[in-house]
Amino acid sequence: MVRALLFDGEARRVEGYSAQLPHRAEAAADCLDEMHRLALAAGFRIRAVAGRAETEVTAQDRSSWPAFEGAAWFPALPEGAGAVLGSGCLGRERFALVIGEASGLGTIVDAAVEELRCVSLDEKRWLVAGATPEAGLIYPAIKRKTRGSVEAFLATAQEGDPMLQPVEEAVRRVREIFDALVTAIGMPSAVVGSGGVLLKSPSLSQRIANALGVPLTWCTEPEPAARGAALWALEKLGAIENLEALPASTGAVFEPAA
Repeated sequence: MVRALLFDGEARRVEGYSAQLPHRAEAAADCLDEMHRLALAAGFRIRAVAGRAETEVTAQDRSSWPAFEGAAWFPALPEGAGAVLGSGCLGRERFALVIGEASGLGTIVDAAVEELRCVSLDEKRWLVAGATPEAGLIYPAIKRKTRGSVEAFLATAQEGDPMLQPVEEAVRRVREIFDALVTAIGMPSAVVGSGGVLLKSPSLSQRIANALGVPLTWCTEPEPAARGAALWALEKLGAIENLEALPASTGAVFEPAA
């Protein structure tokens, strides 16, 4: 079994894949203290750490944490790469769509491209993606106006309803990024979606599938970003052959309307 913990020192929080930790008000080192405590209590041994702690934590600090003994320390993944990897999206066959506090559409490729945001993961892979911040605003914008179920509204809303404006703007932005990705690397066979906003709304998922013209599949992994960081570290350690060795779990598939 693989358990991964994801800490963000700037946001002062720790999140978990197969585990959930309380939010903390302390700095990154204190987050690592919490990881160390939980690992010892559960009898686990920490095999790897990926993140800014590589530069923030000294060798002397590490020696004071027995659970970290022998652990490999890796640099942080580029923002958004963990969720893409954790959704199982590599190459042009599958694009990852994340809609939540941070929203975007992208995939991992084996050659750098000039279009969109292209950031190196390592010497052989690049994240190519575009931000879709409008998508993350859909749920709160409609929730404020309807004061009811967002899904119920989206399921029954008629075209031309002014309250659909944030949805239409977000879908338009997702389509713009999708088209740019297709131009850069080719047409995918599917888009894999994750994030609280998307997974709460089959109707929104269907609208996006219709706009893109390809199936949209829900990723049902509880923490795709933490899972992606874990997979990346496992590959670096040689524990798995490649990032595709452990496919992501998926759920509902939304076929585009004819």
